[in-house]
Amino acid sequence: MIEAGDDFFGTVVNKAARVATAAEPDEILASDATRVMIGGAQDFIFGDSTQVQLKGFEGCQMVNGLTWQT
Repeated sequence: MIEAGDDFFGTVVNKAARVATAAEPDEILASDATRVMIGGAQDFIFGDSTQVQLKGFEGCQMVNGLTWQT
């Protein structure tokens, strides 16, 4: 990831944007890497994993539905 002022660029940013685009209205999707980083934090409940094709990325990518508890 590259930071230039208040902007960020790179593959990680592009993947995050594509995962967000894959979500339906009122749905939160998180990449598999995000799920691993969050770990067992109790504020987040993950649904089943599913594979999606993301523009600009080869093969299918694993994403997870996310419920955010407050």
